[in-house]
Amino acid sequence: MSEDIADQPEPEPAEDEPLVVQPVASQAWRDRPPMIRLAEAAGFAFSEPTDEDTIADHARRWTSVAILVATLVLAALNSPSIQTWATTLPPTWGSQTVDDLAEVWTGRLEQLGLDQPRTVVHDHYQAFQQMSWRDVARALRIRHAAAGTPPPHR
Repeated sequence: MSEDIADQPEPEPAEDEPLVVQPVASQAWRDRPPMIRLAEAAGFAFSEPTDEDTIADHARRWTSVAILVATLVLAALNSPSIQTWATTLPPTWGSQTVDDLAEVWTGRLEQLGLDQPRTVVHDHYQAFQQMSWRDVARALRIRHAAAGTPPPHR
């Protein structure tokens, strides 16, 4: 049935009706990712880099920004590590200043509750470090008993 519809001729517009031309998308446009097509339809101009150096420059910029953002997030939310690092430095004005700033920043994070993710991960890490092999075997037996499956072979 769809072939019959495709084979039918287009109806001719009346003389007083304006002719509307629908653009036909090229295959190259259809092969582009959907988000790029959406952005282009919204008016943003994207062009494919043709030079390998341009592609490499873009990748380096993107990597640099990602590393910078990750560093800033870790520095902002992991201030106890900055405090620990500052205490390992030789006692100078700069290291004492960094330690004092990190201490104040840690207090602000605690007031906002942003220290909780680090605290939870650190507590689980400490508990994992203190586990013995007997504790691991007991945890596996409990998990498999609750699931109704036999524990792994010894």
